[in-house]
Amino acid sequence: MARDNRTTQSHPAPLRVPTAYWMLVGGFTICRSGCVVVPFLSLYLVRQQYFSAADAAQVSAAFGAGWAIGPAVAGWFADHVGRRQTLLVALSAVAAVYLTLPALQTLAALTAAALAVGFLFDAPRPAVLALVADLVPEQARGRAYARLYWASNIGAGAAGTVGTALADNHITALFYVAATSNLAFAATVLICKIGAGPPAKTQLRRAASSATGYRALLHDGGFLALCGLTLLYLCSYQQVLFGLPVAMDRDGLNPSVYGIISLINAIGVVAFQPLLQPWIDRRTPLTVCAAGAITLGLGMGGNLGAQQSLIGYGLAAAAWTLGEVLFFSSVMTVVERLAPDDARGRYTGIWASTMGISALIAPLISSAALHAGGPELMWTTSLALGALAAIGLLALKRHTDITTTPTTPGTADPDLAPTRA
Repeated sequence: MARDNRTTQSHPAPLRVPTAYWMLVGGFTICRSGCVVVPFLSLYLVRQQYFSAADAAQVSAAFGAGWAIGPAVAGWFADHVGRRQTLLVALSAVAAVYLTLPALQTLAALTAAALAVGFLFDAPRPAVLALVADLVPEQARGRAYARLYWASNIGAGAAGTVGTALADNHITALFYVAATSNLAFAATVLICKIGAGPPAKTQLRRAASSATGYRALLHDGGFLALCGLTLLYLCSYQQVLFGLPVAMDRDGLNPSVYGIISLINAIGVVAFQPLLQPWIDRRTPLTVCAAGAITLGLGMGGNLGAQQSLIGYGLAAAAWTLGEVLFFSSVMTVVERLAPDDARGRYTGIWASTMGISALIAPLISSAALHAGGPELMWTTSLALGALAAIGLLALKRHTDITTTPTTPGTADPDLAPTRA
């Protein structure tokens, strides 16, 4: 009589991951909870330092330029020097810059400091994402990246709350909060010895002896296509920061309404991601990314009918938040599958740089669209960017062999459970 395996298959054993992974997630969440300077930097310059809006724009541009190159450089260090060392240096350096900023008075000094903050504040990301692949079994990496994204958004929500509470009367305190959060993550890495084990050392030895580098990366057509499509997606997504506040102001809505929309986004991310994860697990990562891109585009297009209405903007926000969750829950799985084992830091660094590049391009898109055709053209452009990204991601799917999360017997629906290993 054949053995009945239905019980084993319907109740898969959870995959075991090192405790270091959970310490990494916790530390990164703490770090993100201190990301309070960037959203209020322009406000600090205008209200506290009495610079003009044009001066504040110059400082913001310097920040964006630093952000565009910082992750790529940090990715190289993560592969050649080590994940742990990269984290400790980047976190300590950005904390030092945050502590220095309140003492700076001249525009030149503040511009240089903003360039340094842009270069450093997202520099931990390549090392963190590479460490996930180092620490977590392949079968569980997709879910591990999704959990990291979910937890970091809790940190971002906390940052928004802290920033809102301090910005009016204690704006200088934001720099000390940011420095403290980065030092807390550095302490977590140091005390818990994150990245100090054999996997990180093995990857470092491979990187040192391998010819895989930026030259080979720049000939990886599939990865470069993913970066280009991510940039299209982000140029639509960044209108939440650059286009939406302007459009809402033109509609005569109070600034507090934008705060409510930001809250809807934060709550939506935390609520949607766990609910969507089982569906995400059953689809190929590029299919999920494409679904996220078109949903984001439709959400941005939904702002067309939202004029002068909190309810309308709120419904549109729910849609583009859903697109955000789908895309960011899966895109790092694609990057990890495309990256050679000895170049994960560099691949994630180059991909992360698209965020900084989009922060430079997106304001130009929104400004040109608003000038030429008003909010209607801006939202139509955002919809088109999302749709183009979705089409490109589906085309990329046909030319790659990236499938659903690989499984082994007994792990058909991988979950993550801590282990002492």
